[in-house]
Amino acid sequence: MRAQAGRVSESGVKLKQPDRIFITWLPFSSRSQTLAENFGAEAVYFSYLAGNENAAKVILRYLVMTLHTFFYVLWRRPRVVFVMNQPVFLPLTLMFLSFLTGVKYVIDSHSGLFNKKQWMWSLPIMKYAYRYSLFSIVTNKNHKELTESWGAKVEVLGALTVPEEPVETFKRTAKKAIVVIGTFASDEPIAEVLEACRQLSDVRIYITGAMKKAPPGMIENAPENVTFTDFQPRPNYVGLVQAMDAAMILVTHDDVMQRGAYEAMSWSVPIITSDWPILRDSFTRGTIFVDNSAADIIRSVEELYAHLPEYKAEVNLLREERQLKWDNTIGRINDYIAAQL
Repeated sequence: MRAQAGRVSESGVKLKQPDRIFITWLPFSSRSQTLAENFGAEAVYFSYLAGNENAAKVILRYLVMTLHTFFYVLWRRPRVVFVMNQPVFLPLTLMFLSFLTGVKYVIDSHSGLFNKKQWMWSLPIMKYAYRYSLFSIVTNKNHKELTESWGAKVEVLGALTVPEEPVETFKRTAKKAIVVIGTFASDEPIAEVLEACRQLSDVRIYITGAMKKAPPGMIENAPENVTFTDFQPRPNYVGLVQAMDAAMILVTHDDVMQRGAYEAMSWSVPIITSDWPILRDSFTRGTIFVDNSAADIIRSVEELYAHLPEYKAEVNLLREERQLKWDNTIGRINDYIAAQL
């Protein structure tokens, strides 16, 4: 009899199934890793020619990863393949393979497909990838309604609860310290954050992200209480966030789930994030919401330190609530997938 996805050993460890793989076209993704573990799948990462230096390199990168995925799936012959929806060529490759070999696939939907201009062109095509998928996962109800209108079977899995992982302890020296989690992306109000930092001189602010991606002059002209961490290995990043009084994760667009926010929640770190419906629905405790202006960022930090013990207690309750909801949703998805195989 075939083992059920999501079953656990006597020690409580989820067991991998030999016929389930989770392919991601990145060096690593904590969301993909977490989902793979919960679905009993082996996490597989393909990454070539990183960066967007020129069009020829981008085309070559996607071509190589498409071919690698195609032949890897033919070689492994899994019964179900989980894939991230970005870049769009990955689920499209699996759609083609499903017609060719009968392999079933599940799409994990990051919000960038629906929100970023670079992928909007693909939506008329991608609706077929969703329609023919075994199952699809999205991060919010708006994207659920959209993909359901395409004919997909969909569940919402927004704020994940991240499992325990290796950590490098961060030795904090500042009495007050907050981490700003980001990547210097265009939808992050980093200029407003730095403006607020000038008025928060008693707080040490750590800003994550590869420094080479920062706008010209930003690092050189930053306030003295700001430390840019540069890109950190995962254990160092985990230790940094866990050592902070709060994690600030801001975005200028709605319908964007914040990985940094659910990681902070999983590590019992209070959250400061943007006032968007998707984030209010996901982070109902232990969280302060801001309008992304410098003045409101300052207000949020003052509010945090005025009631820090309460926010720490609330984020622990939030983590417990989200874990229960997560377990129930994962269970439903696992039951559905197992019934189709």
